[in-house]
Amino acid sequence: MARIRRLLLLGHTHHDVGYTNSPRIIDRMHGEIVREVLRLADAEVRPLDASERFRWTFEVARPVLTFLRTSTPAERDSLRRHVSDGTVCVTGGYLNLTQLPDAPEFAAAYRALEAIRSDGIRIRTEQHGDVNGIAWGATDAMLDAGIDRLLMALNPDHGRAPLEQPSAFWWEAPSGRRVFTLLSTHYGFGEEWGIVDGDVELACENILRFVERLDARDDYPFDTAVVHAGNDNRWPTALFVDVLRAWNERHPDRPMTTATTDGAMDALLAQAPPELPVLRGEWADWWSHGHGSTAREVAVYREARRFARAAREAFRLARERGEGAPELATVLGYRRGPVRLRSGAELARAFDAVDEQLLLFGEHTWGSWETYSKPHSHFSHSHWNAKAGFAYAAWDEARDLAVEALYRLAASGAELLDRDGVLVANLTDRPRHEPVEAEVGARRVTLVAELPPYAVTVLPAPPDLPASTPGTVAEAGRYRAVVDPERGGVVSLTADGRELVDVGCPHGLGAVVTEMPVTREHPMFENPKNFNPAFPGPEFEHTHARSSETPSLTETDAFTRIEWTSRQAGGERRAPIEAAHALTLYRDLDLIDLAVRISKPEEFSPESVFVAFPFGIRAPEFLLETAGAVFAAETEQLPDTSKDWYSIQHAIGVHGDGRAVLWGSVDAPLVQLGGFHTGEWARTLDAPVGHVNSWVMNNLHFTNFQARQEFTGTLHYRFRLAAPEDLREQVRRFGADLALPLQARAYHGPLGR
Repeated sequence: MARIRRLLLLGHTHHDVGYTNSPRIIDRMHGEIVREVLRLADAEVRPLDASERFRWTFEVARPVLTFLRTSTPAERDSLRRHVSDGTVCVTGGYLNLTQLPDAPEFAAAYRALEAIRSDGIRIRTEQHGDVNGIAWGATDAMLDAGIDRLLMALNPDHGRAPLEQPSAFWWEAPSGRRVFTLLSTHYGFGEEWGIVDGDVELACENILRFVERLDARDDYPFDTAVVHAGNDNRWPTALFVDVLRAWNERHPDRPMTTATTDGAMDALLAQAPPELPVLRGEWADWWSHGHGSTAREVAVYREARRFARAAREAFRLARERGEGAPELATVLGYRRGPVRLRSGAELARAFDAVDEQLLLFGEHTWGSWETYSKPHSHFSHSHWNAKAGFAYAAWDEARDLAVEALYRLAASGAELLDRDGVLVANLTDRPRHEPVEAEVGARRVTLVAELPPYAVTVLPAPPDLPASTPGTVAEAGRYRAVVDPERGGVVSLTADGRELVDVGCPHGLGAVVTEMPVTREHPMFENPKNFNPAFPGPEFEHTHARSSETPSLTETDAFTRIEWTSRQAGGERRAPIEAAHALTLYRDLDLIDLAVRISKPEEFSPESVFVAFPFGIRAPEFLLETAGAVFAAETEQLPDTSKDWYSIQHAIGVHGDGRAVLWGSVDAPLVQLGGFHTGEWARTLDAPVGHVNSWVMNNLHFTNFQARQEFTGTLHYRFRLAAPEDLREQVRRFGADLALPLQARAYHGPLGR
């Protein structure tokens, strides 16, 4: 007996900022798509049968925001009218985002919706397409923004859906509140099945097969099915209505009706049974390995976020302390102070611009549809230039705001900071005692600063570092580290005499590890798209960079630093990788800093590069910081979401055998836990030991992401021993500290020149 009695046809465009054309063009054209939709809606002669009306969903909110900035009163009236009568729906996701954005970015995205709501347009649902996951904390941000339904039109290429598509469930947020979630089919079926182009025969054949599969399922509780009429950046047409009419002529017992996403979610929610599954945890994204395709730009983007957050807090604190009158610079210089002070309105516009650029970089479209197949084409390079430009534009503007904010902060309040040194500011609501770096002339100095909440001071610049001495053992405070350059890193790290490193690991902590396929006997070498769960593997081998040179030790009153170099030999067609490592132990701080400078030439063959942290904790649990939440790997994840790799915000807690470690990455968000897992496509996390492998870069892609790997830059990590109790809160706090560290800048009286 047929169970599916009704079909809802959703017309929409899948929103890529790029992919089919340059982001410079696509982003502008999506605003014009709004006008085309309104033209189609206005031009329609309303049929007697309301089921055949042209209806449309704006999959994300950004095109509507773009439209509202440039529209006429008549155009805005038209949009309001069509939304009001159910012809058009505006959904609440700003863009189809990756797991890169943090909680403040989500807050900015949902704050932007107020411009739509203030125009009289209701937003109730979020639609998300393509990406294989969403950060768990986004659910609470969604609910706070008045959005309690999510349609996820997931593309299963290169990953795996948590349930069979389509399915519905309640997604429980960290707060315990719930979002009604439709895990829909891949939106691209709209084109693949012939629906978008009005290919009646192809479309009816495919839709019938889809309906028959749903009829055969015992776990689909609805008599209504959603069918997508959309694909990547498709210009709107009403051709899908031809498919609807043909279907209804052939299958009057299962009528098809045009619908918006709001209408579809209303219909499904009305039928949702009490036993609908409740799922709780992270929707860990299989596609997040693409964050490792552009290590430099991801690091730039993350620093831009820190600048923006610091600037906001410093401006706010300066206002609270009482605005002063800082001297102004006379040169528009990179290292100088501001030449003028901006008004509140100017600052608001500047912060909005930074938010916009950060969100555009955090969007899921990394490259063009030929980035991988034609990596040297002008189109591929132009596309990446535009995408990377979002990160660099955010960095430029946010850094400039941070400089002005620090000078205003220095001039605020009753205390005149008129001495030379290093200006240090704590912009958080808790005391901070931690290392901070600053550029003093041509030197980069490290200070240990202790400041109460919301405090600013000037500390003396430290003297030049003393001459280093050769040695392999560094000691300071409670820590003792032993470096073996042949194993690439720290082979023993003890805290109060207890070992933290897995001494049986072939490489040391902080080692640079390269991962390459053992052979080319795998389907991915015939077609890169075959790197996916249907083709497990290939098998990889791991080699670490090493050196025979003796490390050097530097001792100051504040810290001991041990530095070493390593090199990964190249091959016949592969250039070598060089690395310089610096591990810093502090005398009065329970923190360890590691900086790894990697110089890696361009490479197109499949490979990965890691910085390894083989903590020797057995049978560990891993607590990971995602946007707005902390979750336990494996046990707090949606089914079949990624366990081979994770994209975190900053912090991880590892605990087991009565011990715990807090670990954080400043620049690189990707990690593999408990070992190396590339190509396993595992359904459960195999992590017998507490290894955290920072997945700096990889090129295991078939489209969109960059095909080549190259990087020269420094990656920063911080970690420490922790108490096993209340570790989740410690992870949250550790991540927050890395997201907004102490701010420091060379200072010469009221103006640094």
